[in-house]
Order: sequence, then C-alpha cells, then structure tokens
Amino acid sequence: GPRSEQIAQARAMLASARAQAVDARAYYARLRPLGQRKLVAAAEVDRARAAAGNADGQVRAAQAALDELLHGARSEDITQGEAAAAAAQAEAAAQTATLGKLDITAPRAGRVDSLPYKLGDQAPVGAPLAILLVGAAPHARVYVPERMRAGVKPGMVARVFVDGRDGSFAGHVRMVRSEPVFTPYYALSGDDAARLSYIAEIVLDQPGDLPAGLPVRVEFAGIAHAR
Repeated sequence: GPRSEQIAQARAMLASARAQAVDARAYYARLRPLGQRKLVAAAEVDRARAAAGNADGQVRAAQAALDELLHGARSEDITQGEAAAAAAQAEAAAQTATLGKLDITAPRAGRVDSLPYKLGDQAPVGAPLAILLVGAAPHARVYVPERMRAGVKPGMVARVFVDGRDGSFAGHVRMVRSEPVFTPYYALSGDDAARLSYIAEIVLDQPGDLPAGLPVRVEFAGIAHAR
C-alpha cells in the first residue's frame, strides 16, 4: 500500500487547497458587490469568480487523490478527473468572458480611417481605438460667407474642388446652419476676415477615395465659392 509519507503529503496538499479555496471565495465575495456598483472592472470580477471555481476544483482533486491513497483507485480516479475537468471548465469560461470583453465591434458599417494605437500600446480608458469614416458618401463641410447665405439652399447643386486633386467632384447641399459663426482663421481670405459665416455640408454624388481632413473649395451655380 501507499507509504505513510505519501498519505501525509496528500493531506498537506488537501489542507493547502482548502485554505486557498477559502481565500479565493472570500475575495470573490468582497469583489462581487463592488462589481455590481461599477467600482471595479467586470473582467476583474470574472477572474475572481473563475479563481474561486478553480480553487474549489483543486480541493476536490486533492480530496480524491487522498481518498485514492487511503481506499483505492477506481472511484477516486473518476472523482479526481471530474474535479479537474470542472476546474478547467471554470477557467475556460472565465477566459472566454475576458476575451469577449476585449472584442471590439463597430456600432455601424464604415471605413477605417486611422488606428491611433499599435499592438501592445496601453490605451487610456475611454480613448477611441479606431477612427471610422461612415455614411454612404463623403461630405465637405464649408463656411458660407454671410453675403452668399441667402442663395445657398439644401438640395442645391455644387462643385467641390479638393486640394491636390485634378478636376472637381459633383455634389449637392445637404444642410446649411441657420446660426452664424465667426469664420475660422484657416478659411479667411480678403474681406471674409471681418464677416460672419454659416456652416454648410455638401455631399459628394460619387464616393471617391478621399481621406478625411483635406482642404476643399466649393462653387455653387451662379454664386462665388466657399471654403
């Protein structure tokens, strides 16, 4: 039969597993209400729950190992295997939950414009991880001088000229703000410096492969240009 040293070692391992299980359950019990109040991350609560389940599985496995030394192998082998399987399933469930929290799904279809962070970077809480361009077609946002405002209306045909691109893009006015704003410094030219302007958006009829942020100039039929 098994030597007394083996039995003593198995009993010590069982005692250690029980102590670790008590600590793991106590930690999870403390963390769970904090998670419900959003004071700690849900992933931390999931890890604590998985650790408690894994510790309980280790206790069952250690108990089965001791029973095998004391009474024989067959039923204890089965119990030990079941305990190990339960512990592995608890760990797998926790890892799956953690992985699910790391998966990022865009709220709507779009095209990736930029990725501010590289693999391995630690992004701040709440920081955007991907910048998307959304919408059926790109649009230009321009400042319409006050003297032109009365002639610019939604649905009006316009031509959009993009710096660095030959030719122009056909589009139409989607909206014109009714509240005036001061013309920003980068759109100032000549007498426009002292005038109010109105923000307008022009949707391009054909979705060209244009990056965001390019300077544009817009011409309306029968009216001077806007920037």
